[in-house]
Amino acid sequence: MTNDTNSATPKATVYHDGDCPLCNKEVKLMQKMDAANAIKWVDINQDKQALLDAGITHQQAMDRIHVADESLQMHTGVAGFLNIWKHLPYYRRLVPIIKHTPFLLTIMEGGYRVFAKHRLRLTNRHAKHSEDTAGKL
Repeated sequence: MTNDTNSATPKATVYHDGDCPLCNKEVKLMQKMDAANAIKWVDINQDKQALLDAGITHQQAMDRIHVADESLQMHTGVAGFLNIWKHLPYYRRLVPIIKHTPFLLTIMEGGYRVFAKHRLRLTNRHAKHSEDTAGKL
């Protein structure tokens, strides 16, 4: 799903896997919270051109969430989430806590890496993604 309701430069552009049920639940929650339409949401499976324009391969986007900030600097993983959260009510309060609590960012990134590595299996999409990737080789 791409959110094109905001004609101004977005505060963040999120490149997410719209076919991931777990990811979609979180994205939909954040979209509801984004009342200011500060964030542009790009489904990497629906908008291949956006990936090309951002210089991200589909495989890179599948491996880790990517978020471009308003200066177009790319952030991935937990750093990407922090870039999203700082524009959302409630979540924005967590950002300084996460950044300034010793080891918390490292622990969260470790948890994210485990999730990202196994999310296709967790959502029963591993075989489908393997077939799609094999067909592109």
